[in-house]
Amino acid sequence: MDIWFTLFVLLVALFAAAGFALLLVGYIDTLPAAIAHGWRWAVLVLALPVAGPFIFCFKHWDVCARTGRQIIAGTGLVLIGLALLYGWGPHFAERIIAGIPNS
Repeated sequence: MDIWFTLFVLLVALFAAAGFALLLVGYIDTLPAAIAHGWRWAVLVLALPVAGPFIFCFKHWDVCARTGRQIIAGTGLVLIGLALLYGWGPHFAERIIAGIPNS
């Protein structure tokens, strides 16, 4: 087994896990605040799980700045994980396929 492949999978998994955790915490923090600001905000946050909380935090930045930064960081980490997966993933797949003996 190639150590670089193992490190690649570890990095993608860590970026994805940290990003989704930050997105989930940001969503959970935003939902009660959106409900408190009215049913229109609550519907927006419930209907659009990533964009809705970000829009709500952007419109109420003075109250929700920390949560907004969590959502931005979570989205960034997930995008970095996806970029690694789709950027370097084919390279590692070719290396693994090249190592399989023909039968």
